[in-house]
Amino acid sequence: MIRQHPARVLLVTAIIAIAFFALSFPGARDTEGAWYYISAVGWFGFLITALMFIVLVVIVLMHKLAGRPRVGSQ
Repeated sequence: MIRQHPARVLLVTAIIAIAFFALSFPGARDTEGAWYYISAVGWFGFLITALMFIVLVVIVLMHKLAGRPRVGSQ
């Protein structure tokens, strides 16, 4: 899917990361209770999807560079 629609995959990953980031705010100052755990899930979900976004960008760039003809090759 990343090879056929890289922009779509990156956009969906970014939207999910933003959603997790927004989910981490309601209980950011809590030290117990349900919002504390929901915010923790949101924060760690954001970190994982942000890392996944960076890895996917590197993969897309590698595919773009690998598809170009090299200078001097016959």
